[in-house]
Amino acid sequence: MKQSIALSVPLAATALAAPFSNTSSWSGWKNVKNLFVFGDSYTQTGFDVNGTQPSPGNPLGNPPYPGWTSANGPNWVGFLTQQYNASTLLTYNVAYGGATVDSALVTPYAPTVLSLKDQVEKLYLPKYGANPSSVPWEASDSLFAFWIGINDVGNSWWLNNATLYDLIFLEYDSLVEKIYDTGARNFLFLTVPPVNLAPLTLENGPDAVEGEGKVILDWNERVKKLAGGLALKHAGVKTFVHDTHKVYSDIIEDVNAFEQTEGLKNVTGYCKAYQNGAPTWYTKDPSCDYAVNEYFWLNNLHPTFPVHNATAFSVVEYLKSA
Repeated sequence: MKQSIALSVPLAATALAAPFSNTSSWSGWKNVKNLFVFGDSYTQTGFDVNGTQPSPGNPLGNPPYPGWTSANGPNWVGFLTQQYNASTLLTYNVAYGGATVDSALVTPYAPTVLSLKDQVEKLYLPKYGANPSSVPWEASDSLFAFWIGINDVGNSWWLNNATLYDLIFLEYDSLVEKIYDTGARNFLFLTVPPVNLAPLTLENGPDAVEGEGKVILDWNERVKKLAGGLALKHAGVKTFVHDTHKVYSDIIEDVNAFEQTEGLKNVTGYCKAYQNGAPTWYTKDPSCDYAVNEYFWLNNLHPTFPVHNATAFSVVEYLKSA
């Protein structure tokens, strides 16, 4: 059944993990005024912390909307900020394409990539962590979002993940604690989607699909434990875990699962003419069977903007229901 925007809680949101909380400063999505975001290429918009800062007339700051994304259009952060916001939402997005939690633990594709550790310690803490007067965020009106792990999983799934993931999540937890120490109290974690169903892994056969799929589930269970542990450790903290894995799985199984993706016509492949982006959000190249926005995958790993649209919608419906 198609999930209409009119629904208060879509099917994909009903199975999401219940938020963990003590008595907290969370007063609902409608009261979130500041969004701080960390992640990789699924999340990056090319924001420069030293550039134009978010403002009511320009809530993403820099670069111009939709920014530099991997979606050939707005990604979930853009949709969250511009379309599904319940108030003026100023978004500070320090995500960086190719990021892993810690480059010393899982090597990214290039040494210039800013890991989650870098994003926290080199960008967020010095620029926003001291709560400067130029960015007057408060615990009660701010949400801190993390979507990380796609590259950690993809670059390491064939290794001894149990041991490696123990180390990664120790670091992940430590970084979240550093953000907590700056006054953050509301945390959103997105699980790793089924990237084992992306063309990159499909091309390597069923063993790769199964193997990577198992470690994705392991990773996502650890995300839930991290979120639950954070809320139990600190009074006043509320954490949310959004089941992005289910959102993607639902769309791949049935494009009509969300109104935003009902126009998709191919959920397993991509057209090479689009793999580095297309001239417009709706380009139809003659060498491709469909327009770029009718493919789930823009290239062998990154989804197109309709998938990001559904992701943002489901995130907000989840937050609104909490």
